[in-house]
Amino acid sequence: MKLSLPNAQSHLTDCYLCPHNCGVERATASGFCRVGQQSYIASEMLHIGEEACLSPAHAIFFSGCTATCTFCTAAKFAFRPTYGVTVSPQQLAARIVQRQAEGARSVNFVGGDPAPHIPFILETLQLVGSQRQIPSVFNSNFYLTNDALDLLDGAIDIYLPDLKFGPPVNGEECGAQLGGMPDYWRIVTGCIDRLYGEGKRLIVRHLLMPSHMECCTEPVLKWLANYPGVEVSLLTQYVAPAHATDALAQVLSEREVMDSTTLARGLGLQLIE
Repeated sequence: MKLSLPNAQSHLTDCYLCPHNCGVERATASGFCRVGQQSYIASEMLHIGEEACLSPAHAIFFSGCTATCTFCTAAKFAFRPTYGVTVSPQQLAARIVQRQAEGARSVNFVGGDPAPHIPFILETLQLVGSQRQIPSVFNSNFYLTNDALDLLDGAIDIYLPDLKFGPPVNGEECGAQLGGMPDYWRIVTGCIDRLYGEGKRLIVRHLLMPSHMECCTEPVLKWLANYPGVEVSLLTQYVAPAHATDALAQVLSEREVMDSTTLARGLGLQLIE
């Protein structure tokens, strides 16, 4: 596998992997995600909580994130980019081979968000080389640039975007307000559209959130209906954070889950579990 490692490594000191476009701030870990030139791994494990087609997955959780979701359940490492341990690409490559032998059916790069760690991921995958017999999965909020997608081309087998928020309504957008990602809808759907056009395998996740059926779930599912063949995973495990005071402090209702599933099936979406 021939990957563009020099191009990827340049983002460690001048980063344009996500639309925050922090540039040279990456070198001093002072960009939006505060990830520096060293990647930190919060945990890695054989994980059975992923979609059935991926499980058990070798899940590698990187610290740091390009979003600031107000209801994040992984805040202890998503918002702490030096949480966990540092390892070399050689060490992680060896662990991927080990987990594969232990029964992993996929190797899943997740976070936080894996976008700032693309240089590390590519170097690791190149070192694993032909020893890897399972698909590589990029599990991301998909707030990415074309530079990031260019680098991932040829390295990633399955893309797992999280299309969490809907389009702007009256000039306001949940992706910016709740996730800290300006111009969220245009950017994330643009990335999905590009990869779909390139024939990549996509499993799109959508997290159901209380009171966000009209602004997020309905438009997301209706948009996905324009992309036949894309697999869709509806996530129902929303947990309200202790500090929430608005609609997101509520519990996701059975009715919201039922209505979302009914809508998805009515639109002919390819739902998976």
